[in-house]
Amino acid sequence: MTERTEEAVVVLEGVHKTYGTGGSQVAALRGVDLTIRRGEMVAVMGPSGSGKSTLMNILGCLDRPGPGRYLLDGVDVGRLSRDKRADLRNRKLGFIFQDFHLLSRTSALENVEMPMLYHPERISGRELRRRAEEALERVGLADRAGHHPNQLSGGQQQRVAIARALVNRPTFLLADEPTGNLDTRTSLDIMSLFQELNAGGLTVILVTHEPEMSRFCSRVVVLRDGLVERDEPMDSRQSARGLREAFDREHPAGEIQPRPVEAS
Repeated sequence: MTERTEEAVVVLEGVHKTYGTGGSQVAALRGVDLTIRRGEMVAVMGPSGSGKSTLMNILGCLDRPGPGRYLLDGVDVGRLSRDKRADLRNRKLGFIFQDFHLLSRTSALENVEMPMLYHPERISGRELRRRAEEALERVGLADRAGHHPNQLSGGQQQRVAIARALVNRPTFLLADEPTGNLDTRTSLDIMSLFQELNAGGLTVILVTHEPEMSRFCSRVVVLRDGLVERDEPMDSRQSARGLREAFDREHPAGEIQPRPVEAS
């Protein structure tokens, strides 16, 4: 690896997080140490109650560690005010969710433009459009820019959501169960897209409960009871290729079509 790809994007040191007061306190994280380097694609897994959601909130600058330390691209997140965390989040992170979170009455292009409206630096209308079109092209949806979410399949909606996450040129993507609402073939397509983005240098952190999707990642971190139970590398290219080939043998192309998902 080059020196650049060895740089740490995420560093967690002894991170704890407890919710509640008095005798009803629940320890969601109990001393998590984790380093994710630039250019990695990491799956975070674990059973319900393992601390995945809490870890996601901390990584996404939605919550502070306490006690413990979280460095995002060298910035100590725990020392920042709420406004400063929001500014860091807008500049450094791209979020992708299971339910897409697209605005139903706006086009794909307008949905992708939305994060730039909250960027700390003012972006002109012409630049908004250019960057949104570029992001849609990057995910293979340039010809769907004018379509509304209810005119798109579930996989296409998730691609719009990925384009929206890319448009502010984040340091890393944080994806929370991004294939949870998709059929198997579409899930494999979306995970292949994440691999392509990662191969282009983008750091990807994927929270998932699906072992098959974790096989697209280069590393798997398993949480249990608020601690890192396992952290190991994976030969993602070989694993993902075998998974896709096995599925294609069982389900020839065209046998299963992506299921359109109506926008809520």
